[in-house]
Amino acid sequence: MRRMFLAYEVLLYLVFLVALPFFLLTGLLRGKYLSNFTERAGFYRSPSAAHDLWVHAVSVGETLAARPVIDEILRRRPQTSIVFTTTTITGQAQARRLYPEATITYFPFDFSASVKRFLAHHRPRVLATMETEIWPNVTRLARAAGVRLILANGRLSDRSFPRYRALRPIVGRILRQYDRVLAREESDRTRFIAIGAPAARVETTGNVKFDFTPDQQPLAIAPHLESLIASRPVLILGSTVEGEDELLLPEVELLVQERNAFLIIAPRRPERFDIVAGLLATTSLGVVRRSTLTAGREPRTKNVLLLDTIGELSRMYRYGAIAFVGGSLVRSGGHNPIEPAAAGVPVSFGPHMSNFREIASTFLRNDAAVEVRTAEELTEFARRMFDDQAARRAYGERARRTVEENRGAAGRTAQRILELLA
Repeated sequence: MRRMFLAYEVLLYLVFLVALPFFLLTGLLRGKYLSNFTERAGFYRSPSAAHDLWVHAVSVGETLAARPVIDEILRRRPQTSIVFTTTTITGQAQARRLYPEATITYFPFDFSASVKRFLAHHRPRVLATMETEIWPNVTRLARAAGVRLILANGRLSDRSFPRYRALRPIVGRILRQYDRVLAREESDRTRFIAIGAPAARVETTGNVKFDFTPDQQPLAIAPHLESLIASRPVLILGSTVEGEDELLLPEVELLVQERNAFLIIAPRRPERFDIVAGLLATTSLGVVRRSTLTAGREPRTKNVLLLDTIGELSRMYRYGAIAFVGGSLVRSGGHNPIEPAAAGVPVSFGPHMSNFREIASTFLRNDAAVEVRTAEELTEFARRMFDDQAARRAYGERARRTVEENRGAAGRTAQRILELLA
């Protein structure tokens, strides 16, 4: 075991040294990586303080998924002190907005020294990792420091499962350090056991993403946006990715012109904002960027809002006549359809939903979403929703009902975490 972790540490340093020039160059050109390097290395400006619970979520999706769990923990145990970590800059921004009372920082690099500094500074009693974040040194050193470990909302995708299974002797040792492994689906439970998690510690608790509650806080730009949209039907393209915008925009341009519709497009990653703005500039559409939208400044000839901010997409869905969930027309694994569904909006997505396979299947089974294989199929579905208000309401209601019927995982997850805090 000791040799295994030593070999891992050496390999980690070698990979880091090879990747360092890329990180430095990207940091200088795009402002990424360098801004959070010191925190990830385990150096902090804030004073050291003990925390009851350490919650880790990689990015925006996992950060949102953690919210109902944290809300339930604080409802039952208000005095719980929390340190919340993310890996991405976008996740960090979302966490700061959602959890103002928590200590928000970056997940440490998995070097022994970085992890030890983190544990010494924040002194957590329980670590809850959202989904499948299995880091050898974090697991080993947290356990050695007496931290209880729980993997929440765990999943193993079709793509990742074979890799973990091939590393079963190593992964199994790491998973045996966990007090609890909470799987989203029965198929996930079976897979966790297959890669070495003790069967007695693995249970199926459901998917906490179904416990998502739409943010009712009004958008700061709501009056300006509503004036801009006026009475036009709205198509929302949420969390689009590279290669997908290029497929969608020619057909969507025709739809917007033909039906006098309004488009809200939200690229998944901030580095895509300017790229998508460039793609839109080649169309005949009138575009305004969310970051520059101000009262009374935009003429009604504008028919596209480019959402180039973080954390507002879920509150945009209420304006939609139809929503498309991105990352699914190309092989990117898809994104979460629950947010538009919870807003009562007709939901569509492409065929590549491997990261949300069970969720997508649940919606399709309930006739609460439509799978589209091409941009043409998407715009055809949009036309149907624009033209038939009764069908639009029915799709939206089935989507909302599907979310409601699958709630409850957040409460079960919170209970297991609270048991470790007792």
